[in-house]
Amino acid sequence: MDTVQGCTECARMADEYEAETMLWFRLEGHLRIAEYGHDEEAAQKIARDLDVVTKKRAELRSAMERHNLECHENGSPKMRAVNGA
Repeated sequence: MDTVQGCTECARMADEYEAETMLWFRLEGHLRIAEYGHDEEAAQKIARDLDVVTKKRAELRSAMERHNLECHENGSPKMRAVNGA
């Protein structure tokens, strides 16, 4: 994801996205273990949790794109302020 150096909102969203991505990978690993162990109940719960995290990541990507367009594209005043212009 594109972030603008010095923008605290970009940094906050990037950090949140990274945390959700790490959680996604962790849940993926747990799901594979549950499936390998034929633990269907655990696999179903993990799959539900994974779905929630997947949706959260998509929402964060959209929010980051929206923020970038609204605040950092086309030489907006906010972008000029961040760049020191």
